[in-house]
Amino acid sequence: MKGKSIMFIGDSLGLNQWQSLDYGVTVSFYRTPYLVDIDSVNGKRILRLDSISQSGSIWKDVDVLSFNSGHWWSHKGQLQGWDSMELGGSIYEDMDRLVAFDRGMRTWSNWVDTNIDTSKTRVYFQGVSPTHYK
Repeated sequence: MKGKSIMFIGDSLGLNQWQSLDYGVTVSFYRTPYLVDIDSVNGKRILRLDSISQSGSIWKDVDVLSFNSGHWWSHKGQLQGWDSMELGGSIYEDMDRLVAFDRGMRTWSNWVDTNIDTSKTRVYFQGVSPTHYK
């Protein structure tokens, strides 16, 4: 891995992994717990289930990508990270969280298939993790 770069993308699980590494490589952490875009429009946070445009360009030139997502999709109330969701041009105040997670992960996997040359970049994905705080 010497001379290579690794980026952890996702929520606190990726952050914990990023914090634990120091091996003479470039190690980065990019916080985006849903992996898809989330925008602020008129003060409201919109989770765009079929869009990865903001972060994707940053991920493209990394040797190893370690993605994780899952935990934050289930939050409701004050811990919920969005006010509404957008899918296919339609806005939803809420939807089944597993459906939203599935659609977001399909968007992510399509993005990887389209944008990442897997002969040059290794891609890892971790889903929902157990509790990992002390």
